[in-house]
Amino acid sequence: MTPVLSPKGRRNVWLRQFLLQGCWNYEGMQNVGFAYAILPALREFYAGRPEEALKAVKRHLEFFNTQPAMGAVILGASVRLEERVAAGEADPRSIGTFKVGLMGSLGAIGDAFFWGALRPMASAAGAILAMLHPWLGIIALLTLYNATHLPIRFRAFAAGMEGQEGAVAWLKQAALNVRTEDRKLAAAVLGGAYAGAYAGRHAPLGGDAVHTVVLFFVGAALVRLFTGLFRKAVSPSEILSFLFLLGALILWD
Repeated sequence: MTPVLSPKGRRNVWLRQFLLQGCWNYEGMQNVGFAYAILPALREFYAGRPEEALKAVKRHLEFFNTQPAMGAVILGASVRLEERVAAGEADPRSIGTFKVGLMGSLGAIGDAFFWGALRPMASAAGAILAMLHPWLGIIALLTLYNATHLPIRFRAFAAGMEGQEGAVAWLKQAALNVRTEDRKLAAAVLGGAYAGAYAGRHAPLGGDAVHTVVLFFVGAALVRLFTGLFRKAVSPSEILSFLFLLGALILWD
């Protein structure tokens, strides 16, 4: 009879996925985090079989690296595969083959969506609202990002738990490539709005035409800069730092 993961074990595995990069290293990258995340399931599947449990842990200590949020679908599918392996219904080598086959492509898809589109969009919106109040900007950034990020993690893991076919079906249904372009466009628009709001806030009320023209071109340059950065997904951490620095300067009294 195939071992079935308990609701508590499933919940623990899902929560542990947030520590996927908790022990990132140059040799195995996210391998320790992945093994830690799937450990509650392995303990249930191989209860009373310590030697097989140790082999299962070692399987997941092999090289692994992907976009952290997209790793949820691989984690869920790996749990399902380990159920079958523990019951003698599948070859243990199929787990490694599956992980290697998906981690590269999901890493590319996830980087483009989360780092190159979703986070810049949320950051630009937060920077605009931070001009009204710093806390409002922080809340907006976290809300906009996690309103998409957390449901994707939940649905991806659930789809993976349905098996390899469920994981592939979810990836097709999610259509992240289309959603990536939509959010890149929104990020570019919000970046332009931020530049316009900044220029409007600091533009002179009258008289100094040179100052007004200079601010206009500065705003246009910022629009071009943000658009280029968002579309090319260049260093999201640097983009965030730059936005927060500008926000701090604007709010400085």
